[in-house]
Amino acid sequence: SGLAGRRFFFPHWTLIFAAGRMERSLRPPSVRFRSSGLLLFAALGCVGVGISFTGSSSPWRDSPRPTRRGAAVDSPPATDTKLYDVLGIGKEASVADIKKAYYRNARDCHPDKHPGNEVMRAKFQEVADAYATLADPVRRQKYDLQGLAGLAFFSNNATRLFGPPPWRVLIGRTDHWLWTEEQAEYMIGLLAASIPNGIAGVTVRSVKLAYDEAYKTRVATLLERVSEEQAKDTVDQLEEFGLAVKAEPIEGERSNEQETPIQHFRRIQRELGEASETLRRISQEIRPDDINKGDDSEFDRYVEMVRHLRSELRAAAKGLEEHKQRKAESEVSNGVRANGVPVPR
Repeated sequence: SGLAGRRFFFPHWTLIFAAGRMERSLRPPSVRFRSSGLLLFAALGCVGVGISFTGSSSPWRDSPRPTRRGAAVDSPPATDTKLYDVLGIGKEASVADIKKAYYRNARDCHPDKHPGNEVMRAKFQEVADAYATLADPVRRQKYDLQGLAGLAFFSNNATRLFGPPPWRVLIGRTDHWLWTEEQAEYMIGLLAASIPNGIAGVTVRSVKLAYDEAYKTRVATLLERVSEEQAKDTVDQLEEFGLAVKAEPIEGERSNEQETPIQHFRRIQRELGEASETLRRISQEIRPDDINKGDDSEFDRYVEMVRHLRSELRAAAKGLEEHKQRKAESEVSNGVRANGVPVPR
């Protein structure tokens, strides 16, 4: 206890000897000859080193290092803004702003719009990579701190990220016997039963409105902004009854672009769960003999897919959080919540 708070200075040769003993015990014999430079460096730096039992540091080490008058002072590296410049946004952009900028730029350089143009294809990939990095809060923070050098290689599927166009289903009134006033109720029930389950906004009332419009104007939209699979399934079901029906993509739009923040989050959450389950199943089916064959393409593909979806889920969660914050700020500024209840002040 009498030693507490006292400083002891050991001769520099004592520390050099200890460093040499430690080095010889840790390094393998084949690389011990490399230690001479390290020991010389230790010898030059150990003179006057202070050791305190209270953990306080040496006054020489803590004192500010003098600089020559007029000498250049080290400055932090310039901030890398390349990815922000690719999307044409500032560093304070929200996830919603990043998403809008991504679709605006991706639509202009989409390969379908410029077939055979490799420059535009590379630009399309560059825009996708910029979005995937800046929308993910984890990767964005690494990029802001360390630039592109701080990011691990992360190749994105630009086509999947951009998403497919939404589809719609049109119905047309013909001379078919079901298009009569007597069969109206049966026809509405048939249309409703032919639509796949789980499509938001589809109710018996919406189907009736589409039927009434088609009956009056001969053509109406039965389904709006659904997936290609949902549209084609509906058409297949109705064509069995000889009805005039058509499925077509909505050009100039993307299904993912019109999603609300909660829809985006739930979709990515569902896709991540499905991909993780597939990866688990593939892992269980791998046998010891299959490891030596080297055919892991399917396994590697789902590993990469899960990795990408985890990043997208972080981006979706951040976007949902920003959306809720903007909504709360709007309610406070307006003095009333969305359900009509006044905000307490």
